[in-house]
Amino acid sequence: MATPTTKTRKRSRSGQVSAIRNDILRALLNSEYKHLRPRLERVNLAAGEVVYRTDQPIEYVYFPETAVVAMMDMMENGATVEVGIIGHEAMLGINLFLGPRLAPNTAVVQLPGTALRMTAGDLRKEIRFGSPLQQLLLHYTQALLAVISQSIGCSQHHTTTQRLARWLLTMHYYAEEHQVEMSQELIASALGVRRGAVNKAAGEFQEKGLITYRRSHVRIVDELGLKKISCECYRFIRNEYERLLGDVPKYLSRRTLISS
Repeated sequence: MATPTTKTRKRSRSGQVSAIRNDILRALLNSEYKHLRPRLERVNLAAGEVVYRTDQPIEYVYFPETAVVAMMDMMENGATVEVGIIGHEAMLGINLFLGPRLAPNTAVVQLPGTALRMTAGDLRKEIRFGSPLQQLLLHYTQALLAVISQSIGCSQHHTTTQRLARWLLTMHYYAEEHQVEMSQELIASALGVRRGAVNKAAGEFQEKGLITYRRSHVRIVDELGLKKISCECYRFIRNEYERLLGDVPKYLSRRTLISS
């Protein structure tokens, strides 16, 4: 699987970042956000790109906007499994907030798109002394740990069919278009199963009229039907993030939140 390097990424060089599409950054106070603005850089992330590799130093943290990244555990024999999905309500590189400077997992882009990034050094400066960003990341970390725990349980106790349904619903939620372009190889790697298992389950979904699938292009036709097949993990994970975002005003002062 091709993995573009950071040297090939397209960057926004305008000097100012336009309207924000990451929920954590959008939730910050106007004054705090204006302070962060010069430290943020918008980058394009390509599908299949490896953003972090396990045990490598973290140089940047990422706040996805339209891009979606999977945190992957990788075994010595090459086996992989997704332990968490990072989208527009989240931040990639949260362990830097907890102290360690090394990436605990490999992070692979699932859906291409944009993300805002900040250097690890700048983040460390911003999370000192109880800043609003520190408060947000503290509560986000709690939600993420619950999501990771649920994802691990899902990989152990739910069928490939249930997990594929959850995965497709998750990508459908984040995608800006109804159609998602994603190879069976990428899906199988995330689910930690053989490609043939993904092909079989996707074929069953297509026969039931739940999706259309051709040449890596997946379109969900019957979202409700897919939810009935999916395990409870999809609902749990969405509820965790929605609860976090609903509670954001409690973690900040009473000044106006940004509305851009």
